Amino acid sequence: MIEKFFGPRLSTLYRTMGFYLITLSLFRVILLVFYRSDIADASSSAVFKAMYLGFKFDFRLTAFLLIPIILLLLIKKLKSKWNPILTSLNVFYMFTLASIYITDAAYYGYLKSRVNSTILQFFKNPLISMQMVQESYPWPLFILATLIISAVTYFIFKKIILTKLHQEPCSFKKSIPGLFAFTAIWGWSIYGNFSAYPLRWSEAFNSPNNFTSNLGLNPVLYLFDTYSFRNADYNEQEVRKNYHLVANFLGVKDLDEKKLNFVRSYPENPDRRRQKPNVVIIIMESLALYKTGIGGSMVNPTPYLDQLAKESMFFKNFYTPTVATARSVFAAITSLPDVSKVKTGSRNPFIVNQHTNIADLVDHEKYYFLGGSANWGNIRGVLSHNIPDLKIYEEGSYSSPRVDVWGISDLDLFREAHNVLKENSSEKPFFAIIQSAGFHRPYTIPENSDQFKVLSESEVDMKKIKEYGFESLAEYNAMRLQDYSLGRFFELAKKEKYYKNTIFMVFGDHGLPHNNAPNVPDWARGQAHGYHVPFLIYSPKYIQPSVDERIASEMDVMPSVASIVGVPFKTRSLGRDLFNPENDSYRAAFSYNWYAPFHISLIDKDYYFEMIPSNDEGTLKKWSHENPNQEMKEIDKEKYQEMKRLTKGLYETSKFLLHHNQKIK
Repeated sequence: MIEKFFGPRLSTLYRTMGFYLITLSLFRVILLVFYRSDIADASSSAVFKAMYLGFKFDFRLTAFLLIPIILLLLIKKLKSKWNPILTSLNVFYMFTLASIYITDAAYYGYLKSRVNSTILQFFKNPLISMQMVQESYPWPLFILATLIISAVTYFIFKKIILTKLHQEPCSFKKSIPGLFAFTAIWGWSIYGNFSAYPLRWSEAFNSPNNFTSNLGLNPVLYLFDTYSFRNADYNEQEVRKNYHLVANFLGVKDLDEKKLNFVRSYPENPDRRRQKPNVVIIIMESLALYKTGIGGSMVNPTPYLDQLAKESMFFKNFYTPTVATARSVFAAITSLPDVSKVKTGSRNPFIVNQHTNIADLVDHEKYYFLGGSANWGNIRGVLSHNIPDLKIYEEGSYSSPRVDVWGISDLDLFREAHNVLKENSSEKPFFAIIQSAGFHRPYTIPENSDQFKVLSESEVDMKKIKEYGFESLAEYNAMRLQDYSLGRFFELAKKEKYYKNTIFMVFGDHGLPHNNAPNVPDWARGQAHGYHVPFLIYSPKYIQPSVDERIASEMDVMPSVASIVGVPFKTRSLGRDLFNPENDSYRAAFSYNWYAPFHISLIDKDYYFEMIPSNDEGTLKKWSHENPNQEMKEIDKEKYQEMKRLTKGLYETSKFLLHHNQKIK
């Protein structure tokens, strides 16, 4: 019957697909049973989700395995040899897969991680590695199991799957529905999702529980996913060389160069903790300071933000570590600069385990709101794996329509976030991150945008708009809509009970090219303007309005959140509490430009230092001076060397900490 509907070749492909899906699922069940004690406190729903994700990864691997088989079945000249060739190919597949899966099970038992590209390091000393395997594992049993699985595969393909391959094929017309169905199933199995972003390894890391996160992975695909990250990009010798300099800057009390300890511990503030303040972090897309009214723009793009700044603690010297959204969000969450040179840190499976002070907010419900998919930049893994009980709202979670590649509009995002916070606010406080994305190409402005008015060229001075850094009217209107959306959120929030006891923090994820805007000083036109964004802390109950001149970094946000909420917390990151006067003796913000030419920089209250690490030479500008464009490298040699050492030290330490910032107990 199946051959009449699909044709013998298609039915053979379906049988082959079913064989691999069943076999790979059995391998996963065996891993679950064998290491069931590692489930610990994971819920049954987390285990079920891991098995479901694992099935999707297995489906993807199956689709890849089918490609050579499909190509062989298209070669009619080989028709008489299809059976022996396909039998041999699938026996080879299963011998290889069985070897990898058995190695994977042993690897997990040894390192509590699925097999990945780091296994290649064992081939550097093959004799020692072989001896370790022989002395640690029942390798003869492993070989026997692999051979048995291969033999069973030979039997199944020869006697069951391939038996009807040479039957008379049905007509092409009759085979069209079956061919279309198979192509659709095969294509979906490669993509893996019904959303704008394909299935990615980060989806498996949806739980803080290590075992359930690893259970959802496919070891073969994970090998390929981790290959480009196989070499850790840090120099421990350089970290030790700069240890005391960096540790003193960060305020480490328990100095230990041998262990490279950067952990700092801070006590509880009982009075503040009893007040149970909510915290809402609003990350605004591309909110460069120079493009705002509070940053000197004369074309009124951000009227609401400008008004909010007057009612807030406004940090006018606030810098992000770099100019990229995924890297910025990573830095905001972990308080570490994502100085990865191969892709971004959120895309690196080896550094998904990170300590974050968000996890220290044990009394708070936790929310993350994004208009699009959290698969963007693989940021889901960093969020879900490190923040217990985090509720992620993304595309598919909202009733509002998707307007472009970035999901729902900012206006709808703020509305949806407000409704969730309103409905869930109770005696238990909440912590929420709302990440906008509308001020980004293609600068979509939905027709249903409340009372927002899109300005036309006849209503604005286009010459002046371009003078202040806007490339087009569409960009200008998109920033105005982002600002309007922020204003509507606060209008809604002020009507609800949660508002009075909430601390709101608003900042940009990064800046933008200055386009010769007159309100960008000459000394900052190299790299610094791209890191310079506004940071506002607004809370009539807890925060007095002021303009804060201190240098601050995006990496300071989460330690400051823990401090202002009053919870005890620890950190080993580059982030420092903005409310701790001990840090005021010297404040500086580290930044870097991740694309070529790679730059690292440091800004303090008077100086801006910038250098290209590869040539070990930099520039020094005294930006607070009456002549900020003058090169100070030869004039103030001591300051130049001081900032150079600290900048390099922070850079080397950042690379190291990306791989050594596991959760602090």
